[in-house]
Amino acid sequence: MAASEGNLTTASPTLAPHQFAVKHPLLAILLFCTFAFSACKKEPGPGGLAQIRGTIYRQDINNNTGQPVGSVYAYAEQKVYIRYGDHDYFDDDTDTNPNGLYTFNWLRTGQYTIFTYTECPSCPGKKTIKSQTVTINSSDEVVTVPDITVDNW
Repeated sequence: MAASEGNLTTASPTLAPHQFAVKHPLLAILLFCTFAFSACKKEPGPGGLAQIRGTIYRQDINNNTGQPVGSVYAYAEQKVYIRYGDHDYFDDDTDTNPNGLYTFNWLRTGQYTIFTYTECPSCPGKKTIKSQTVTINSSDEVVTVPDITVDNW
């Protein structure tokens, strides 16, 4: 302490420019945790425990009439694609098994688009997309996509 004209003043340590005093350490910790956890929002995609699965069927079409021929049947070895959230392109793909079944494993919560290609003689490239959008709401959910039927011209 230093005396100055009869008044007592206390000497305070000065802080270097890179140092700062924390008056409320609990508040600082709370702000840090809030920022850290809000910055880690999980987007749809891999890294979870959820699963999306479904079945692809095939319908034969008469080339002359454009009408279905016979019953639908499981489509083996058909390529199926998944798009995470609002991505513009597919993020992963898989092939159907002999029963037309496919699965995408280890997904997080969020919205997903499942799609495959179907033949379309009048479309550019002779193909078009058949798709379904689904949402995973819990971390370990198994979502079954409504059946997708593709045309076989």
